[in-house]
Amino acid sequence: MKTKSLLSGAIMLTIGGVLAKIFSALYRIVLTRILGVDGIGLYQLVFPLYSLCVVLSSAGIPLAISKVIAKNKDADGAIIKKCLLLIIGVALLLSLALILFCKPLANLQGDGGIWICYVLLAPSIVVVGIASVLRGYFQGKQYYTPTAISNITEQLAKFVVGVGVCSALSRLSLMWSICGAMIAIIVSEVISLGVLLIYLKKCKFSFKSTKKVALKPIIKDVLPITITSAIMPIATFIDSLIVVNLLCLNFTKAHSIYLYGLSTGAVGSLVGLPTIFSFALSSVILPNIVGRVGANSQYKLNFLIKLVLALTLPCVLLFIFAGKPILKILYGNIDGGGMIIATNLLAISSLGIIFLAIQQILSSGLQAAEKRRATIKNLLLAVVIKFIVEVVLMPIKQINIYALAIGNVVCYFVAMVLNLVDLKPVYKIGLKPDFVGKLSFANFVLAAVVLVFTAFSSGLIYSLLVIIVAVLIYIITLYLTNIITIKDMAYFKYRV
Repeated sequence: MKTKSLLSGAIMLTIGGVLAKIFSALYRIVLTRILGVDGIGLYQLVFPLYSLCVVLSSAGIPLAISKVIAKNKDADGAIIKKCLLLIIGVALLLSLALILFCKPLANLQGDGGIWICYVLLAPSIVVVGIASVLRGYFQGKQYYTPTAISNITEQLAKFVVGVGVCSALSRLSLMWSICGAMIAIIVSEVISLGVLLIYLKKCKFSFKSTKKVALKPIIKDVLPITITSAIMPIATFIDSLIVVNLLCLNFTKAHSIYLYGLSTGAVGSLVGLPTIFSFALSSVILPNIVGRVGANSQYKLNFLIKLVLALTLPCVLLFIFAGKPILKILYGNIDGGGMIIATNLLAISSLGIIFLAIQQILSSGLQAAEKRRATIKNLLLAVVIKFIVEVVLMPIKQINIYALAIGNVVCYFVAMVLNLVDLKPVYKIGLKPDFVGKLSFANFVLAAVVLVFTAFSSGLIYSLLVIIVAVLIYIITLYLTNIITIKDMAYFKYRV
């Protein structure tokens, strides 16, 4: 089995992760077109709890197993065997709980008919758990290709199967089409596991081992990662419980689900796209600065914040000033007056993109500085404030679903500020006035191009051309102002 350097391995995982996230985001956009806003609203009621179960059964497992395997040579079989037994046990309990409580949960969420979706999804929790153990094994051997390929294959399979099955079943009813999306998840997870098993067979893996390995070190590593990873899925699941019910104070159940679908489906898919870059960059920075607090590490952290701002700020401006044509290009005409609501939601939600992107980079910095507890504490506090905002604002009829977008923006902002405060004693974080001026000018040019040219026409093809031209002009402006230099990139040629 070929091994790779830490940085090249991180890049391999990052490329796989980015491609997987791009396919996932595109799938959500296409799925919204097939299911409609009402259908994606029901889909979004189901998905958060499934995601939470997946996190509880698998988050942190690959990293923890990889660390134990790296420390205990010739004990691979014993490690994987014990981990599989543990994870399969946990996953089976979660799957069983999901099946047993699916009907009361569905009623609590505001639509009792979605219980069948939970039943369909339950078996895939076990599949994901097994796959996470195998990914941990490969990462422990510094063999990153299987993880990257399986992630990409999973999302591709979900896209192909989901689009095909949902389209076919949409002729029967909306609920059948939603069930098709659940079937696509199961199929994609099984295919992903199949890819990992093929690679495992090639490695001639055996469960036989002469060494004994304790589970305690693995669990010790898993718990903090699981807790951190579970915070946002828990928050999203709680949203699925309270948002529709809070909206029902002023609207019908059908309209409440429609509004929830607009926010979490149509708008949520778009808002998640720019953060793919920050996710990738935060993955790359961690192995480059872990355990180091020198000037070089500090430079890298600040450079990535600059790069993230350069990538996400134009997306924010496009979502604010060209939100309506972007929504029309991707989803067509949203019925029921939803286009105005979706445009406003996109404008509000886009503000959170910057805060979330920077927060992800700062979170990696805290983890590298061995301050995992700070990350958990900050995210928990941010989520609590998010719910306070939602519960206070959402019952106000004039605000309604906008409270969800406002709550998310506040959540990301608070988490970013708290992470910055905790990270400052370790790294000096800041932006030079020269960079701020150049970036502001480039984004001003982009916004001006969009505002001026969209004032003349509103056709879809014309709007698309305007957006493309604006982005190209923005890139040229960045190049001419020399905002990212060759010297900046040189710091990533070697590890600190």
